[in-house]
Amino acid sequence: MLSTDEFLNIEGFTHTLEKIKSITSTYMYEQGVAANIWEINHNMGKFPSVTVVDSAGSVVIGAIEYIDINNLKITFNSSFGGKAYLN
Repeated sequence: MLSTDEFLNIEGFTHTLEKIKSITSTYMYEQGVAANIWEINHNMGKFPSVTVVDSAGSVVIGAIEYIDINNLKITFNSSFGGKAYLN
């Protein structure tokens, strides 16, 4: 019978657990000041899917540029405030 520590140290288990966290993690970014460019540092370690809503809750489409696995920039045709949901 393995102890809890021995089980958690099984090769690959920790990596698998981190991968599951990465896949299932979400991040919500709030843009409080109206802007047409949103720069988001999410630190998710991946290229997440993105859904943006304005302050009224309507979905807004923008051009998403993935800077790296932890940062992205969204450019819109006009300035507004709202939220970006990343997962």
